[in-house]
Amino acid sequence: MPKSSHCAGQNIRELARKRRVKAIAAFAAAGGVVVFPILLLRAIDNFLKQLPALSSVPQPIPDNALLGLYLLIAIAASGLVLQGVFLWKRANRADQGAQGEEAVAQEMTQLEREGWQVEYNLRLGGRLGDADIVCISPQNKAYVIDVKSHRGDIITDGQQLYRQMGKATYEFEKNFLEQALKQALQVKKQKNLNFVTPIVAFSNGRVAIASGKLQKVYVVEKSRLVWLLKSLG
Repeated sequence: MPKSSHCAGQNIRELARKRRVKAIAAFAAAGGVVVFPILLLRAIDNFLKQLPALSSVPQPIPDNALLGLYLLIAIAASGLVLQGVFLWKRANRADQGAQGEEAVAQEMTQLEREGWQVEYNLRLGGRLGDADIVCISPQNKAYVIDVKSHRGDIITDGQQLYRQMGKATYEFEKNFLEQALKQALQVKKQKNLNFVTPIVAFSNGRVAIASGKLQKVYVVEKSRLVWLLKSLG
């Protein structure tokens, strides 16, 4: 497997940057929506005052019209601000994901020194996005590792993964097990491999799954990833 030209977390860092740019644009647009109409009204008012021939007393804009205009401005500006906040939060989550990938990549350096081939951010077909890490052991066993940066205790009901924070239990936004299986099949196809073992690795969470394997997918926390890979060969 050729050495990857991508760094761990590179793609998701770029995604975070793009989201921040869009968020800043939304905030700037909100400011423009507020400032531009005010400047326009002042310009119109000054223009009317300079036309004494039309009327000795310039007619002011009706209060109802001004109120309606200000209401529209407030609604438009609020919508843009909310969009900016939403994008900024998504950028923060992307940065957190990138940090998780970088932390796991740091763990993988030990295996690279021992002859493992490691590739980061492999672009996958089938609308599957990127595979965070694809690695092949010296025994030619292949693995795809999907890195997750969620915090808390990672638990299961025997079918799905859940996140436990204190006494509260939350479902994940996606089916990580199904996603990892699809990635493994796609990597197998793209690289013409005999078999690819799927792994979901949590960079910040503590995995509380006794067997360490669920629905044919290994689930592991960062501190035990290298141990798992070595034990599997």
